[in-house]
Amino acid sequence: MAFKYKIVIVAVAILLIAILVVGALIYLGCTPIHFHSKPKEGQIKVACVGDSITYGMAIANVFENSYPKQLGDMLGDEYHVLNFGHSGKTSRHGVMDSYTKSPKYKLSHEYQPDIVVLMMGSNDTKGYNWTTKEDFKNAHRELVNSYLNLESKPRVILCTPNSGFFKGKKTSGDYNYGINGDNLVLVSEAVTELAEELDLELVDTHTLTATHPEWYKIDGIHPDKHGAKAMAELIYETITK
Repeated sequence: MAFKYKIVIVAVAILLIAILVVGALIYLGCTPIHFHSKPKEGQIKVACVGDSITYGMAIANVFENSYPKQLGDMLGDEYHVLNFGHSGKTSRHGVMDSYTKSPKYKLSHEYQPDIVVLMMGSNDTKGYNWTTKEDFKNAHRELVNSYLNLESKPRVILCTPNSGFFKGKKTSGDYNYGINGDNLVLVSEAVTELAEELDLELVDTHTLTATHPEWYKIDGIHPDKHGAKAMAELIYETITK
């Protein structure tokens, strides 16, 4: 009988540990979970499209501190902001990690946004994804056009990918997760050029974050809530200018 009690106690302990681990992963944005509300009549719908930076990976209390949530708080009740970030996704097509294969891509289209804030490109810099700057630009253009061609005819705002750091010192080569610092610069140039070619607004989050390693306490790739706030403020200024 005592042996059975021990088994029950061990099982309960394992269950509690599992709940704590899952809760911590959700809290730190290490899951694909979103909680999407429905817009109220008359609200301006804003779709934040991107990868783990948009989702808010590694940000404590991600549902309150990701840049889309902070942006929504800044914009107020006139706007309805949804987070369509999906970790690990790329602008590149025809690969497993393509954003176009993500359910978030379909949902962001079904949302029929009035404004799209598109921040993509970090994962495109990885060695197994990267080819050339021009290839990235063409893939990104196709992704951008998929939103420009929506029935809602949204205002599309392009963001350069944020900078990366390794212990606040490394400025080139591969960072964590295989993100390549040299390619990040090329991607930022490509996004900037594409914004000019398509006559779209640009938010330069790459330059914004380049001198703030203190925003990268976790892994050198994902900004914390303070970095997310700074990005949200810059996007806010662009939306409301």
